[in-house]
Amino acid sequence: MKVNIKLFGLLGIKLPEFNKPEGVEIELSDNSTAGDLLEYLKIPEDWGPAVTMGNRLLKYDDPISDGADIFIIQAVHGG
Repeated sequence: MKVNIKLFGLLGIKLPEFNKPEGVEIELSDNSTAGDLLEYLKIPEDWGPAVTMGNRLLKYDDPISDGADIFIIQAVHGG
């Protein structure tokens, strides 16, 4: 299946090959989950990623739909 990915926060700096304003289309295995997507992109959990699809925040085991627009946002830390 194919999905369109857009990265926000520091993820665009950490993964410059995926940092394009229009997003990047990637191909995943059928029945892939949000966790599978993060693994494919090599985004570790300790970077604090939040994966959204269709205005819905996904858990790591939630399935991704074919043709979906996926936003990955990095949590902000600091004080």
